[in-house]
Amino acid sequence: MHSLAKAAHVLKDNGIVIFPTDTVFGIGCIIGSQAATEKLYKIRKRDKQTPTLILVKDYPQAKEYAQFNKTGERIVKSFWPGALTLVTKAKKSVPELIQGPNKTIGVRQPKFEPLQKVLSIVGEPILAPSANFTGERAPKKLSEIDKNLIKLVDYVLHFECGGSKPSTVVDISNSSHLILREGQISNKKILEKLEES
Repeated sequence: MHSLAKAAHVLKDNGIVIFPTDTVFGIGCIIGSQAATEKLYKIRKRDKQTPTLILVKDYPQAKEYAQFNKTGERIVKSFWPGALTLVTKAKKSVPELIQGPNKTIGVRQPKFEPLQKVLSIVGEPILAPSANFTGERAPKKLSEIDKNLIKLVDYVLHFECGGSKPSTVVDISNSSHLILREGQISNKKILEKLEES
C-alpha cells in the first residue's frame, strides 16, 4: 500500500498519524472520532481546555465546520490553500473538546500535495496540532520529531515538510480580523489584500 493511502487508512480507522504539512510537522486524527481525539490529547500531554485546529481539503468542507464572514471569505480567496489558519465561530458539527473560547475553531487548507491527497482520501477534516509534546518546539524536519512521540502513534508519513515557519493565525470570529500569530504570511500582506477587495 502506498504511504499516502496507508496514512489515510490509519486515520479512517481512528488511528493517530504524524504527517508533514506546508509549515511544520503535525500529529492528528479524524475529527469524527472522539476516542482518537482524546488519545491525541493524552499523547501530546495537551490540556483539554486547549483548542486544536483542523485541516480541510477545500473551502466547501471548511464551511461545513466553520462560519465565514466577508472578511474570512476574502482572506480564504487570497491565501488558501496556504499557511494561514483562520479562527472562526464553530458550527455544531465541531466537537466541544477541540473548540476554543466562545465556541471558535481554527481551520486551514494546507498547500502541500501529499497532505492534500490524504485529506481527499479521508473525506473529513483532521486535527493537526504540531508533532511535539506540549511546550516543546514544533519540528520542521523528520529528524527533529521526538522519538518518544513516534513510539506513541500508529503511523508516520515519511515526507519532509514544505515550509519553515508555522502558519499565520488570524481571528475572524468578530467583524474585523485580528492577528493572533504572525507566521509565513505577514499582517501587511493580509491588510493589502483586504484593502484591494
